[in-house]
Amino acid sequence: MSATVATVIVPTTEQMQQAVMSYIAQGFVVSTQTGDSTTLFKKKEFSILWAVIGFFLCLLPLLIYCIVYATQKDQMVVVRIDPSVPPTAALPFVSAANELTWSEDRRYWWNGSTWIDAGKTLPPGVTFTEDGTHWWDGVAWRPRPAAEGTTASASNPPSDTATEPDHPETSV
Repeated sequence: MSATVATVIVPTTEQMQQAVMSYIAQGFVVSTQTGDSTTLFKKKEFSILWAVIGFFLCLLPLLIYCIVYATQKDQMVVVRIDPSVPPTAALPFVSAANELTWSEDRRYWWNGSTWIDAGKTLPPGVTFTEDGTHWWDGVAWRPRPAAEGTTASASNPPSDTATEPDHPETSV
């Protein structure tokens, strides 16, 4: 069985780590990683829920779902560093900041397992002003936090000190 392969070229190691974190958030798993390349893999998933719904509603939707599942392919992404690519180039893999899960007050963003204080750690893939002093959160420009520990990436994972476990329900 074959997999669709996409190659993403980024100019810096930091952007490669942002790309990897973005794909991990989408369900990809790191297969191999070197200093200038990371290969991620995501297997197609069979949804028992849709199969059961299709079975009880009608056999035709179940048959259609089985055909759709059989035609799907696993996905593979290779992220490589190319220093000749300009740092301001649009990165297709990065979700916009407004697609993140934010707390109601937009002070915290959800990384999939814990709340992260946006005043201390930036979400992956944010857009910066040309001078790099502010970043776009999907609603407004915010000042960039102090230089140390400002981006959520594999080389700088969010710490437990930035969590807010009892924070209220989220809004997107």
